[in-house]
Amino acid sequence: MDILSFLKEEKFLMEEMLSEKRFPLKRNVYNKIGRSDITIIYGLRGTGKTTLIAQKYFESDKALAIHGEHLSLAGFTIKDIVPVLKFLLSEGYLFIDEITKLKNWAEELKVLSDMHPKIKIVITGSSAVGLQEARRVLARRAEFINLKPLTFNEFLKLRYQKEIERFDPFSEDPLTAALKTEMSARERIGDIERAVNEYKTMNLPYLIEGSRSTLLDVMERIIYEDIGGTAAFSSSILEKYKPLINLLALSDRTSYETISRDLGVGKGTVIKMIDYLIKANVIKSIYPYSSGKGKVRKEPKYLFTSPVIRQTILEILGEKERIVGLTREDMFAMHIDDLFYLKTGPDYIWRDTIFEIGGPSKGIEQFKEFANKRKYIVYDGFQIINTDPMKLPFYIFLSHFE
Repeated sequence: MDILSFLKEEKFLMEEMLSEKRFPLKRNVYNKIGRSDITIIYGLRGTGKTTLIAQKYFESDKALAIHGEHLSLAGFTIKDIVPVLKFLLSEGYLFIDEITKLKNWAEELKVLSDMHPKIKIVITGSSAVGLQEARRVLARRAEFINLKPLTFNEFLKLRYQKEIERFDPFSEDPLTAALKTEMSARERIGDIERAVNEYKTMNLPYLIEGSRSTLLDVMERIIYEDIGGTAAFSSSILEKYKPLINLLALSDRTSYETISRDLGVGKGTVIKMIDYLIKANVIKSIYPYSSGKGKVRKEPKYLFTSPVIRQTILEILGEKERIVGLTREDMFAMHIDDLFYLKTGPDYIWRDTIFEIGGPSKGIEQFKEFANKRKYIVYDGFQIINTDPMKLPFYIFLSHFE
């Protein structure tokens, strides 16, 4: 089969596959697709990348979709598409799913984009590692979109077909803003406590209908396909990844030296292993805050990009009593990129605002040296408590994110 015949057949195969992924409600990043000549959508497995492609594909008048694995198995590369694409698509959208199944795809994608400037190229892949490693080649011409777990309002739209008014923690009148969000939640959702508890275990789209047990399969594929596929580690080191993830789940302050000793591998290898977990969007690093200097090169805290990952691991380890305390900070930080932790006093600083994360009994003593800064306690309760600092229910804080 020649490449043109392959593409014609692939068009029908992909339309059938993508039709199963069609969903009426769109993630908020949907409108970012196509702003650049090349859009690369990456993120933790299960965040809905292929669904985004399906939605955009069926709303585009001129579009072609290709599966990277199909192209590879047929013996073709992206380079083979370049001379024949004009016969099928002179302008519009070209979608390539699972592009990391192809070799040298980043370099060849540059050529494809140069030769077909009227075509917007949108690519995804289940391997966030492979997609992010293309930054070196495509950083100046591609927009990279990190598809994170569902925000609270996205979850409400998917689960209840409703959303609540967003809270602005940087408002001049945060109490009024918080009360508006609280009233909105009562009117539109009703049982907000139930919705929050569901969100804690359903913040990945497929978990709204699927079982959390599938997360274990997802982690296996991240370790052995995404990270293992980079050839960065031997098989013996890959076997250390599950114990590493367990150690990270049990604490957010474990040192490199401690992990190195517990795993029986060198400190440099530990740092490299953790870096790949960050690239795979399993965990995120939060650096300590240094006034006037921003990020400093000390050992960061590591939080999970979705609290349900840590929760599932802790349940397997028989550490259920530790779930609430350890997953609070995951949930707080999951949508914030410019966050730093404080080495003393409260937990975090974000945009010059101080945050302490905790349960209903959390006190205010640790804020004494931050009298001149805006500050909040984000806690597990459901009542706004107008103290200084204000005690803010988690759901109200989470409503801030689009």
